[in-house]
Amino acid sequence: MILLTSEDASLMDRWAVAVGGRGTLIRRVSLLAEAEGVLAGRRPEVMLLDLSLDDLSGAAGIAGLLSFSPATRVIALSHQPNDDEGIAALRAGARGYCNAYIDPRLLAKAVSTVQNGGAWVGRRLTDRLVALVGQPISEQVDTDYGLDVLDALTAREQEIARHVGSGSSNRAIAQRLGITERTVKAHLGSVFAKLGVHDRLQLALLVTGRMHYTGPTTPVH
Repeated sequence: MILLTSEDASLMDRWAVAVGGRGTLIRRVSLLAEAEGVLAGRRPEVMLLDLSLDDLSGAAGIAGLLSFSPATRVIALSHQPNDDEGIAALRAGARGYCNAYIDPRLLAKAVSTVQNGGAWVGRRLTDRLVALVGQPISEQVDTDYGLDVLDALTAREQEIARHVGSGSSNRAIAQRLGITERTVKAHLGSVFAKLGVHDRLQLALLVTGRMHYTGPTTPVH
């Protein structure tokens, strides 16, 4: 079930068009107390949450909602998105953050991404988050839980993964290694597949030992 929570009925209509279909069960609520009741009783898989909801206290209120259903994946939607609010939402437990009026096709992709264990945030915010979790390369942890998480990668892929872990952008990595950004992106695509991560943020968390390594989700040939 997908829970839509907003005081704006037309906004929920927009969201419903984006995520409905194929038998998806959708529940709409406009009050915080109603949302808490649905979370506690129905444990929805995904919640689309309007951060302007009355009594929510903005991004900080996400943690309270998740106490009713910790497994629910929350996508926080903002009428005036900004990086600081996005970081606050993610710290409070949200799995995604975007504009409340995001293109419906992108919203459908965001829901699919969090359902599959990923996170959905804008590119600029992703780069900032990667920088926040980055460490100097010499201090990175590659052997968390007794596993060398980079063993499956080629030497160049390992080098690029380490730079992502240190907080470097694709452009900075390309300049440092004397290659093109397109080449960096191609290597990262291979790294993501081999390590079973969805994006640069997850890679940075994995390389710096902040995320448990469970191996690739599918065999890599």
